Amino acid sequence: MRKIFLVEDDQAIREVLEMVLSSENYDVQSFSTFRAFTERDINVTPDLYMFDVMLPDGSGIDLCDEIKKDVDNNGIPIIIMSAHATCPYCNASSMPLQEWQGQLCNF
Repeated sequence: MRKIFLVEDDQAIREVLEMVLSSENYDVQSFSTFRAFTERDINVTPDLYMFDVMLPDGSGIDLCDEIKKDVDNNGIPIIIMSAHATCPYCNASSMPLQEWQGQLCNF
């Protein structure tokens, strides 16, 4: 079973994502804060990371930067998401994105 690490502070959004992903046979481990994520078992590696941009104690962008520093995470996709229409962290120039247009993500 594929494992997904989900970091989302909004409980309703987190629960819906857990429900939908679990119904598709993904093993979802969720965290509600930046700190909770950093306190996870680092011996467990997921097949996908999903980070909310705006967290109460940090940002998903910062989590992404931390994840990319670890060579064990090379090749693991990261999805950055936000329910906010505007976001101070959401700046295309702040983070280089890999080309994805027209490609399917099979993880």
